Amino acid sequence: MARPGKKSELVEAGLNLLHQRGFSAASVADIAAAARAPKGSFYNHFASKDDFGSAVLDLYFAEARTALAETLQVEGRPGLARLRTYFLRLRKYVGQDDYARGCLIGNISAEVAAVSPATRAQLAHLIREWTGAISACLEEGQRDGSVRMDVAAHDLAVLLLDAWQGALLRAKVERKPAALNTFIEVLLPRLAERPSGR
Repeated sequence: MARPGKKSELVEAGLNLLHQRGFSAASVADIAAAARAPKGSFYNHFASKDDFGSAVLDLYFAEARTALAETLQVEGRPGLARLRTYFLRLRKYVGQDDYARGCLIGNISAEVAAVSPATRAQLAHLIREWTGAISACLEEGQRDGSVRMDVAAHDLAVLLLDAWQGALLRAKVERKPAALNTFIEVLLPRLAERPSGR
C-alpha cells in the first residue's frame, strides 16, 4: 500500500526539481531520486506525470495564497503600499538562488505545449485567481485614492502580472534583479499617477 507521507515527499521534492529544471526536463526517475523513493513508487501515487505536475502546482499556489493574504489583504494600509510590499516579498523569494528559478506558474506556462489540456486549464485557473487577488487590492487602492482611477482595476492587475512575468524572465537570464527593481521602482509608482489634464 502507498504511504501518504511518501506522496508529500514526492510533491515537495518535485516542486524544487521542476523549479530548477522545468517540467519537461525533470523525468519521473529524477523526481523519485530527489524524494529518495523507488521509481515505481511514483505511479503508486500519481496516474501520470501531468497528474504529478498538478499536485506540484497546487502546493506552489498554496504558498502563493499565503503571500497574497499576508500582504494584499492587510487592512489599514493603502492599496498601493500593500502591492509594493507584495512585490518586494516576491523579489526576495526569487532572489534566493540568484534569480535562476523565476515563477513556477510562469515556467510551466512557457512549456504549455508539453503539458496536458488539464494542466493548461489548471494554470489558467490559478492565473485568474492570482489576477483576482491583485485586482481586489487595486480596487481598494482606487477607493482609498492611492491608485489611479482611469484604468479598470482588472486591467491593471493583468498588466502587472504580465509585466512581472516578463521581468522574472529577464532576471533569470541576467541572474540579477535589475528588471525586478525597474518593475517595483518605475512601473508600480505609475499606478498612482493621475492622467494629464485632470
